Amino acid sequence: MAARKIKIEDLRRFVFVSDPQISPDGSRVAFVHTSIDYPEDKYVKHIWMLDRETGRAVQFTHGPGSDSNPRWSPDGRSLLFLSSKRLPDKKKPGLWVIPSRGGEASLVADMEEEGVANPAWSPDSRRILFTSRVWTEGKPETDVLTVKRIRFKLNGVGMFAGRRTHLFTVRPGRKPKQLTEGDYDVEAARWTADGRGIAFISNMDEDSDTSLVRDVFTIPEKGGEPTRLTDGRHVISDLSFSPDGGLLAFVGHDRPDFPGKNDEVWVMPTTGGEARNLTGGFDHSVGGGVGSDLRVSTPSPGAVWSPGSDAIYFLTGTVPTSNIYRALIEGGGVEQVSDGSNVEGFSFSADGSALAYTAMDVTHPAELWIRDERGDRRVTKFNDRLLKGLSLSTPEHYTYRNLIGEEIDGWVMRPPGFEPGGMYPSVLEIHGGPRSIYGDAIYHEFQLLCAEGYVVVYTNPRGSGGYGEDYAAALDGRWGKVDYEDLMHFLDDTLGRFGFIDPDRVGVTGGSYGGYMTNWIVTHTDRFSAAVSCRSTCNRLSHHGYSDFGFRHGISGNMGYPWKDEEKLMRQSPIRYARDAKTPTLLIHSENDLRCPIGQAEEFFVALKEVGVETELVRFPDETHELSRSGKPKHREERLNHILRWFREWL
Repeated sequence: MAARKIKIEDLRRFVFVSDPQISPDGSRVAFVHTSIDYPEDKYVKHIWMLDRETGRAVQFTHGPGSDSNPRWSPDGRSLLFLSSKRLPDKKKPGLWVIPSRGGEASLVADMEEEGVANPAWSPDSRRILFTSRVWTEGKPETDVLTVKRIRFKLNGVGMFAGRRTHLFTVRPGRKPKQLTEGDYDVEAARWTADGRGIAFISNMDEDSDTSLVRDVFTIPEKGGEPTRLTDGRHVISDLSFSPDGGLLAFVGHDRPDFPGKNDEVWVMPTTGGEARNLTGGFDHSVGGGVGSDLRVSTPSPGAVWSPGSDAIYFLTGTVPTSNIYRALIEGGGVEQVSDGSNVEGFSFSADGSALAYTAMDVTHPAELWIRDERGDRRVTKFNDRLLKGLSLSTPEHYTYRNLIGEEIDGWVMRPPGFEPGGMYPSVLEIHGGPRSIYGDAIYHEFQLLCAEGYVVVYTNPRGSGGYGEDYAAALDGRWGKVDYEDLMHFLDDTLGRFGFIDPDRVGVTGGSYGGYMTNWIVTHTDRFSAAVSCRSTCNRLSHHGYSDFGFRHGISGNMGYPWKDEEKLMRQSPIRYARDAKTPTLLIHSENDLRCPIGQAEEFFVALKEVGVETELVRFPDETHELSRSGKPKHREERLNHILRWFREWL
């Protein structure tokens, strides 16, 4: 049977593989298998298990629950996981434990208010720590919220005024015990190597909301007064202890005033002392990845110690791929471990002899891979049958020189059935972030546009991740300037390089920061025939207060504060220049988006209407900033239909 072009409804046929967790003895791999139940408009998530010797993968958890986050106990006898809706009255994620050889899963902890997050086994496999958001002054009897902090809402979570995230431990079969309390948040936590204590990340100062600084604190295993280990000058996002108990590693940096600073791997004595940067000369930010809209995200593995405590493994997004790297504790230097595909997540067996990871490429969503004495091999093929019947476009990766002489990556995707000598309309795609990365990864949206007959082009303008600190920081305080220059130069280069692209039929689209740039572009040039702006912003002054993270632009010095930097913020706001817009523009937005609130789309929609631009605003109820990646399946398909509809009409 001849391969066919991809369709919107093929989204519901893909399987997504994520969060690979290899057993301590290396014999099996637990992972999350996600499929789409289109009639029910939901995702079906279960834990699957792969036998490394036979290569056979089977479903391990069953039932109505949405299961995720599998983690082996150190003795290999049990597997914990998080699950919501496993019981009819349990909508929030609960903590469950199941024998690793199969059997009945047991509910270990159920925090009805906010659910369980970040679970981790103790070294003796007898206890589990986790975090949960709790009321600090008692739950109010009214549904009216009294807000006292700047940070009181989060995209995908909602409002949480009056609640803080705290640390708990639980022994299966007993009730959870809260170990921390007070007016601060526990952001990550790990057991010490001997299990006698717990370290966690927090900022306990009164101005914690207006500071990016975080510290590492320790408490005894049964709770007690926290002791601060770090010196109050780092931004910290993850931590882990060496197996020999001698060192603490953390991921972060020491420049909270510099928003372009790379996250790096640091080590320090577990008793406190001077922290040492292991990746200072690497010039890539630890933990970043390459973008895709055909994935289920995997929790960042953070800093992963080697069994001998002599190296730390981590994941970093470079260009064009994200890979596993190793930093040596002594002697310095960073070595690349994986190569050739985009690694999403990984884990090692206890002795380090076997590695499990998930990886994708430009025409394949992530599948499970194994590296051992037999080399690297793909061990799942969930999407092969579907992909075999599809005629996909393979992106052509090339490099070009930007306006300041740097070699930057670009991609062009030709429509299936491309005929030399023809002229094709095109769409410029712009990523979010702005520190996101385009690379060698699959995008359903890009493939659909190609299937419609469009050439798709994309690049990483200044401000993107993957090219080092200076490249990322070049955008700070200059949104709409250097990035706009880079995108227009890239388009000029692309049109000159590929003569089959019709310069009179070019569209532009992007989401989040990419939506902002789409808005900026249509107010600064009329070279585009059509634009689709998704989950965008248009007013950097009002965004500061509306967005869950908007105020952080002032903290970092990136954009400024409305009450003292009005001109700076408005100078970088597309809405100021709306009178110059001419391009037909479709705005797509989620009504529950707290990252780029829908008021931003409403402001721009009204302005475009007032100046006579052809425009529509499509609003998606009960969706967040993540609509295009993890929204309800029917909404995701409808969003894609609107994009294609608009480009069909105007391109």
